[in-house]
Amino acid sequence: MTATKSKPYIYEGGGSAIEDYNKPKTHNPQPTTAKNWAAFDKSNRQHMGVMGQLRTLQWTVPHPRHGEVADLARLSDFLKSDKSPVKKPLKDMEPKELSKIIECLKSMVVKKYK
Repeated sequence: MTATKSKPYIYEGGGSAIEDYNKPKTHNPQPTTAKNWAAFDKSNRQHMGVMGQLRTLQWTVPHPRHGEVADLARLSDFLKSDKSPVKKPLKDMEPKELSKIIECLKSMVVKKYK
């Protein structure tokens, strides 16, 4: 999934085409058949640090029992993308590589709330 380019589409709805173009877009992760790179170990403190950063970034999805939880599909897509400093599944990363991911997410938080 490439996040840099969007495909043009034909406007067929009512109202203004400009309003339709400017309306907020929602993140709809496409279902993938590939392995989930965001699988994590809850006993690993660095993995839990990543989950905390995701909540701070508001990368969350509603959950029927737990309210809001971290959006693991979005994290998996991020880890597979060119923007990730380490292109590996979360469970296969060494502590030094996990530190790079955590620092990357921290810089994203700083840029978001700047």
